Amino acid sequence: MNQQTIEGLLQKGLVDDAIVACNAVLQVTPNNARVLGLLGMCYFRKQDYAAALEQFRRATLLDPKFVDAGLKHAQCLDRLRRYEEAQNVATEWLKVQPNNNMLRALVEQLKPYAHGTRQGWERTATLNKTVTFGGEQ
Repeated sequence: MNQQTIEGLLQKGLVDDAIVACNAVLQVTPNNARVLGLLGMCYFRKQDYAAALEQFRRATLLDPKFVDAGLKHAQCLDRLRRYEEAQNVATEWLKVQPNNNMLRALVEQLKPYAHGTRQGWERTATLNKTVTFGGEQ
């Protein structure tokens, strides 16, 4: 197994097979940041953000220039509603790659939530639109 094989499995939507392949590669090379990042992507696609978070964190510790894993690390924290941590991680990675529009947008998006000014349903209140639920007229 190699990185290209794992990426191919992910492209085909075979996430569980990709997880098995990642773990096989990591048995041989446990400090492979790219494969840890791919394993994180597998869990991210399964919406297991806690498991994905750990893999992205490990990948970025091994490769301090692995911006894609840093972005996903921050996105996992956001999905886990750990907004302040997410903003801090995204801000640090923005220092590594200042022109990264995804990181810049994430930092801006997280500002009101990172400091406790908006929570849960209040996120939609900033849209300045009327929200209706199915069946309501």
